[in-house]
Amino acid sequence: MTVATELVLLTGATGFIGFRTLIETLKAGYRVRAAVRNEGGIHKIKAATSTRPYLSQLEFVLVPDILKEDAYYQAVIGVDYVIHLASPTTNQSTSPQEENYDEVLVQPAVQGTLNMIKAASSHSPTTKRLVITASIVSIIAWPEVFMETGNVFNEQSRTESVSGPFGGIFPAYAASKVAALNATEEYVREQKPHFDINHIGPAFVIGKNELAGTRAEILAGTNRAALGHILGADGGPTPSTSVFVDDVAKMHVLALDLKTSGGQFFIAVSENSNTRWDDSSDIVNKHFPKAVEGGIFILHGKNPTKRLIFNNEYTKSTLRIEFASFEEQVKSVAGQYLELNS
Repeated sequence: MTVATELVLLTGATGFIGFRTLIETLKAGYRVRAAVRNEGGIHKIKAATSTRPYLSQLEFVLVPDILKEDAYYQAVIGVDYVIHLASPTTNQSTSPQEENYDEVLVQPAVQGTLNMIKAASSHSPTTKRLVITASIVSIIAWPEVFMETGNVFNEQSRTESVSGPFGGIFPAYAASKVAALNATEEYVREQKPHFDINHIGPAFVIGKNELAGTRAEILAGTNRAALGHILGADGGPTPSTSVFVDDVAKMHVLALDLKTSGGQFFIAVSENSNTRWDDSSDIVNKHFPKAVEGGIFILHGKNPTKRLIFNNEYTKSTLRIEFASFEEQVKSVAGQYLELNS
């Protein structure tokens, strides 16, 4: 059992996965130094219901720009562990153009991650382990996502970094995840820092987003894959890989434990890669029939599933985690959607 004196630096705490990971880290007994971009983030976290029992374990540090070389120099001082979930954001009001994907998506993802690793290397001799959020697309080539090749990927799978043109914003996002993972593993091999690093690779993350105050905010991320079509919108196709947000958060905390070896990649995928997105309709019909009868859940949209296969038995046995079903995932986010009025 972790003693309450151990200090974790956690980035990305105002995000969907990040906030849930913050709560799981506090529940596990760690002290947490949450790195946020502005004072608004501090107020948002402190005001959340789930945070209130743990405020005595929680402190904050402002990191306005994670792409600055010295962004984390002060933040890492004296920490035992780091959970790095933050991703760079663009200042553009519209989506970047193809010719700018490398500049605004790929390179910032690499630089933001390396800035954290280098800061811990040079400014925090106390740090024992980093846990970094990656993605399932960090370890496979983008064409594999939708080709239904039948190939099975696991924790040892890797793919080469690619350069543009990428052919769209989602392939560019995937390329940024590949590049960040490859750059991290290369840094560890060559520089041999005094700490080790574990990665968590989530699939499409589904579940309640406590910091979301509107229905639109719930739908802003991967929850749209589960809810969009039951609200009447067509989407997809979408790979057959989902995971409950609570499980992803718990994995970050479990991967901190030094009893678990470092230098590993853990895959966060439920249902043995058998999620069928159109099943959302049956799930909400079963659990929220009045919302269906009342026309809140329309059930007329479609989100076809493409089979993408991950074998994460090693992850499940090593971290001793059982993943929540797709039904539980949909119940969580659909229930929150109904709780909000706008």
